[in-house]
Amino acid sequence: MTWVAWRVQRLQYLAAAGGVASLVVWLVASGLDGQARWSQMSDTGGVYVLYALPGVLGLALGASLVAIEAERGTNRVAWTQSVTRDRWLARKLVIGAVVSGGLVAVLMPLLGWWIGATRSGPDIVARNFGITGVVSVGYVLFAYLLGAALGAVIRRPGWAFAAGVPLFTAARLLIDGLRPVLVPPATASYPAQPATEPGGWVLNAAYLPLGRTSPAPGQTWASPWDRLGGCFYRTQPQPALDRCAARAHLHFVFEYQPASHYWALQGTETAVYAALALALAAATVAAVRRWQA
Repeated sequence: MTWVAWRVQRLQYLAAAGGVASLVVWLVASGLDGQARWSQMSDTGGVYVLYALPGVLGLALGASLVAIEAERGTNRVAWTQSVTRDRWLARKLVIGAVVSGGLVAVLMPLLGWWIGATRSGPDIVARNFGITGVVSVGYVLFAYLLGAALGAVIRRPGWAFAAGVPLFTAARLLIDGLRPVLVPPATASYPAQPATEPGGWVLNAAYLPLGRTSPAPGQTWASPWDRLGGCFYRTQPQPALDRCAARAHLHFVFEYQPASHYWALQGTETAVYAALALALAAATVAAVRRWQA
């Protein structure tokens, strides 16, 4: 049964492996050559390619997993060979998950090196976080199970993939927006606004009343200047601004995710996507059980 499940999807799996191999060549070439065009464009084109990879790969493999069987009617052949629907589907889901997750997992060490080779800054910053660590494996598994669930419902691989793109994008945007609070952020306070920010991913910064490291209830992280009142003028030098803040009994507070929170955030976000993937797997099983034999 395992061999049959592999054989049905082998062309898709081999095509995906070939695409990943091509990406490996590009990453190595652009990382070693600091003047490479793609390396210099890594803040735009290169990062977009790497951000899109898990979603495209997972949806492409998942959307055709069971939809193509329903489209061709080959699932009925398997079900007449003393193979239950659940066992048939479980083998297909597991093999596809191993292939898609494995292809992305092998890229993770290389991507970590590539980020260091082509840009500076800690990996925890938002522009790097989603293409390093283990969270990309969570992305691809979620996309894979999303494609499988949609394929089981729509039963057309192309339409399942098309429907999955906006859904996956919406989920990424939503969870990316929640990332700053998945792990409680740290704070750093100073008597006056410092010349440099603390290392890591700065979320908010403002003048706050002495004794507070977050806005008072009912208030938000407003512009740092709002609490300085009438003593602030945009032409003031920094020393005068510092005296203004001192008279108003304010100190300057940063809210940020330090680099030490990197793996905690990676693990938490990966767990969120894994939980969503398990829910989608259950939805796929439920949908296939409703198919006519």
